[in-house]
Amino acid sequence: MKKLLLRTLLCVTLLLFFQYCSPKKTGALDLSYPNKALQLPQDLAAHEWAQTEWWYYTGHLKSADGKNYGFELTFFRRRLDTDSFHGMKFDKIVRTAYMSHFSVTDESTGKFIYQGTAAPEGKMAMALSDKYQVRIGPWQASGDDSIHHIKAALPETAIDLELKPSKPAALHGNNGIVAKGGKMANYYMSYTRLGISGKLVFEGKEMEVTGLGWFDHEYGFMGFTPDVGWDWFSIQLDDNTEYMIYAIRRPDKSIEPLSKACRIDPQGKETCVPYNQAQINPLGSWKSPRTRAKYASGWRITIPEFGLDVKLTPAAKDQEFMFLDIAYWEGSCAVEGKPAAGLAYVELVGYARSQIMGMTNPGKNKQAPTENSP
Repeated sequence: MKKLLLRTLLCVTLLLFFQYCSPKKTGALDLSYPNKALQLPQDLAAHEWAQTEWWYYTGHLKSADGKNYGFELTFFRRRLDTDSFHGMKFDKIVRTAYMSHFSVTDESTGKFIYQGTAAPEGKMAMALSDKYQVRIGPWQASGDDSIHHIKAALPETAIDLELKPSKPAALHGNNGIVAKGGKMANYYMSYTRLGISGKLVFEGKEMEVTGLGWFDHEYGFMGFTPDVGWDWFSIQLDDNTEYMIYAIRRPDKSIEPLSKACRIDPQGKETCVPYNQAQINPLGSWKSPRTRAKYASGWRITIPEFGLDVKLTPAAKDQEFMFLDIAYWEGSCAVEGKPAAGLAYVELVGYARSQIMGMTNPGKNKQAPTENSP
């Protein structure tokens, strides 16, 4: 599913070729179909055998003066055993590569600040296998099934947050095993409602914040499924329910039949229906001034099985994240409709062309223009 992630990590490997010594020895890569149920909290930690693994936070923050912010902080880990470029095996250079993305949206002004970073496993990047702790440089995440702690900082924008699950984890698929087609599956779980407290720095101003977050953890062998991108929606309603909807797009523009629309009830129980039982209608569009990609902007989503009929409105039209050869839209949204209003995050991948070695300078803090900027 994350082929763009693979391309990015291959680029990272090339960039770091002459900077690091030979990779450390690791255990065998496991490409088999998983059959053991996901277990918490131990499976929050890194899995040495997994080809690809990521820890993914999004959330909505409110300051004491009533201003609203959205944020994303993600960590990716990729073993390069099976990857090569023009016949060169990458695991001879770097066995495991890491990448992290961090962004903050000021919902009152539409300002979107973001940056990515990457490094091979070693002094600059690591993930423990005996407990949940992952970091790239000073950016880090850690915790267990009762509390998480995340930190990331740019020169004038930073987060230092504690996140506490208010309901049990959603173990997607069959006890956390999610089929991806082509006789492949991987592990996937989410904390769909996290209470947040901590500090936010935005453009040099430090403030105490509270909020609501979402955490995804996925790992295993992702394979090479025939996808060109995906749309992913995480919706948190005021009635203490959540909805996760994902559509994996194939090259022929069809939707992968295993795509789902899921509801998590107030007790944490997940119920899913096939994606084709959801109606998702774009309400507008936005064209990136940098990648020229055209994204949907605003959606009406109805799922009759769940009694859901909501409208999602982006907090800012420009929430396009770019790092190395990957560009995607990941943005905070407001939700109105029934059965309740709420908040959402939306991820749109595969609409911008991949350009190896860089749409942006990864060493420079970027601030995207607001909708009304020249």
